[in-house]
Amino acid sequence: MATSAPGSVTDRPRASTWTAQVRCKDGNHTLELTDREVVAERLLRASRKHSFDPDMDVDWDAPQDPDRFYMPPQLVSLYETPLWEKLTHRQRVELSKREMCSIASFGIWSELLLMQGLIQHAYRNRYDSGHFAYALTEVADECRHSKMFGQMVRTCGLKTHRVHRVPFAIGKAVNAVYDPMPMFAGVLAVEEFTDAFQRLTFPDEEIQPLIRQVTRIHVIEEARHIKYAREELKRLIVRAPAVQRRLASYGLAQGIRLMSSQVVHPSCYRGVGLDPAFARRVALRSPHRRATMAWSFRKCTAFFDEVGYLDGAARDVWIKAGLLAA
Repeated sequence: MATSAPGSVTDRPRASTWTAQVRCKDGNHTLELTDREVVAERLLRASRKHSFDPDMDVDWDAPQDPDRFYMPPQLVSLYETPLWEKLTHRQRVELSKREMCSIASFGIWSELLLMQGLIQHAYRNRYDSGHFAYALTEVADECRHSKMFGQMVRTCGLKTHRVHRVPFAIGKAVNAVYDPMPMFAGVLAVEEFTDAFQRLTFPDEEIQPLIRQVTRIHVIEEARHIKYAREELKRLIVRAPAVQRRLASYGLAQGIRLMSSQVVHPSCYRGVGLDPAFARRVALRSPHRRATMAWSFRKCTAFFDEVGYLDGAARDVWIKAGLLAA
């Protein structure tokens, strides 16, 4: 089970930082922990300095050049496949637009799940604490992000869509029971994935200006959310019995395996004249796409490995799903 160094968790509550050990099958993992209130105050200060209003900070009337991509082409699911070679430049641009908007739709769905989890988390904490205040600050950020993504999709002339009925139903069931460890781990997995794509997108001057503005805002604000989730997950892992930790990490791995297949909606392929089922199979078999997906989760899986959250069967699930190099 997870164990702490003497006096690291309960004996020295006033310490701002300390270390603890988590015993795993691959050996002990030493974690550096920081007091919740110290982390929260830092994040609240950053939020006061670096928060955005998409209604004012995004130029929604920016012209969209029909020849400019909406994400770097190497991130498009069919890149370096025979189907990609058969598409015209305009079709490739259109596919990039549809996939970017599909990721935004997936992002709205995942952020709605996150907001529900954060509200439940805040409900169980002291209402006068900084930790509570930052949870609500993050909820406010995610509200703006979801509205921003929805407006981005509309501005691109498309519509948002739901994920497949199975993950949609699972999402409804997940938040019926409060379980913070898989919740914060799930937050990290989804946010690190979208962050990886967007960190390549917003600095690229060849990408549509509208998309660069939206992704820049999201990257800056999500960095705080990732920090909050990482610090809370470490504290939860330290306190959890090994069996609970391994079950939670295995369940998350299966959930991410399923959800990663929902990022590109079938309508993306249909919109450029491709058969959705065939195009999806081509993308799933593409070595470049599998490498891209593993790359996009690399920070998340490296962190999970560092803190002992890939212990047991979870690692094999990530590898078989093509989201972690063997």
